[in-house]
Amino acid sequence: MNVLLVVADFPRDVGTREQFLARPSAPAIGVNHLATVLRKLGHNVVVIDALFHALRTGFRTRIDTAVGTTEVLREMGDVDCIGISITSPTRSYALAIARAAREHAPHATIVAGGPHVSVLEERLLEGHRDLYDYLVVGEGDRTLPELLDVIAGKRKPAETPGIVYRSSTGSTCKTAARPVLCEHSLNDETLVPNTEYAQYQSFFDGGRVPALAMVTARGCPYGCTFCYSPRLWCTYRCQSPERVLSEIDYFRTNYGIRHLRFQDDTFTYNRTRCLAVLAGLRSRQYGIDLYAHTRFDCIDEQVIEAYASAGGRSLYFGLESGAADMRRRMGKNGGVTNERIGAVCRAVKKAGIRLGLWVMFGYPGETDDNVQETLQLLNSVQPDEVTCNPAHVHPHTPLYHQAEEERRYRLTDWLTRSQDFFPYDEASEERVKQLCSEVTRQYAGDRIRTCIEEEER
Repeated sequence: MNVLLVVADFPRDVGTREQFLARPSAPAIGVNHLATVLRKLGHNVVVIDALFHALRTGFRTRIDTAVGTTEVLREMGDVDCIGISITSPTRSYALAIARAAREHAPHATIVAGGPHVSVLEERLLEGHRDLYDYLVVGEGDRTLPELLDVIAGKRKPAETPGIVYRSSTGSTCKTAARPVLCEHSLNDETLVPNTEYAQYQSFFDGGRVPALAMVTARGCPYGCTFCYSPRLWCTYRCQSPERVLSEIDYFRTNYGIRHLRFQDDTFTYNRTRCLAVLAGLRSRQYGIDLYAHTRFDCIDEQVIEAYASAGGRSLYFGLESGAADMRRRMGKNGGVTNERIGAVCRAVKKAGIRLGLWVMFGYPGETDDNVQETLQLLNSVQPDEVTCNPAHVHPHTPLYHQAEEERRYRLTDWLTRSQDFFPYDEASEERVKQLCSEVTRQYAGDRIRTCIEEEER
């Protein structure tokens, strides 16, 4: 079966190839992993993400995956299935991709998956019945291959867990939830194979893909009020150090990577596992630069030193606020004090690691004094980079339920309104956006990457 998998993304300027190679981006993980699973079953799969679009156009155009979808569909000819990965902020761009698919591949089956689908489920299909034929809810490792059998007429949709679809009578049907993969399954390479990136290799000298990313754990053991990760992933599960190192060996051998991004929500959560992975990398002496995300309440000086010695170049922390009471409201960083946060930041910088922080303004209950506490803490620790966002509401998060009770938003807003992001307090949106822009630019380092600029495009 011929399959096209597309990541719905914000249209934006590409930048030059030189800028990319100076600090390269990595291919999207989820769709490339699913493409790998499908290829091993004999399907022909092409992936379109922002990186592939930039590479195939020679960095000459803006990144617009709807345009890229149209171009690739013309090149592929007959396409049986088009899958679109959607987040809540990119849902409008996913509609543009689906419309392009309907126009240029009218006989193809269109499937939607990703975080936005998994939180809205049948509501999404009911709102866009003319564009999406099937929805994949939750993890797609087993669901998508079975759904292709449904499309091929080899399997009945009602017997396929984890999907939403239109019946022959036009009614919306939802099958039983598919259980998530357990840790044993995540460590089984026959079920979760090493992700392949061969379609990117021809664009780089010697087939060396500079940067790749990987997820070594699914889910997050925490419950930040603004995040819908717990609803998406259900439980926290991680791969063993041996399985993680095996995939890194595969990446090094096949793609010659120089940069590796751990995209886990909290890479250092399981301290023993984290140290084992870092020890394995240190012993291999690959010379790979590492990038990771973590939290202040699950890291210590030993982990920082191990990360640095294994090739750690950047660590990003979700600070969110410099006010302890605001962090408690957000369910963030437990009882970690500003003094401890400062000590961790200093240890990171002392180890020669770039310090990155996520910060949020405009969260309900935030006062001018809270804002000043955040600014003072940033001034004290002097991060190399800050990604600063307004407090955005995402469906089915604790923050959403608070906003719903206050009659600020309803779930139907994500179907009927076209804006990318939903600020908690629309009345103060411009003031908060300006504050975020100022803070981000002050700590921009060698790049600026904020949702503010995405909204201002």
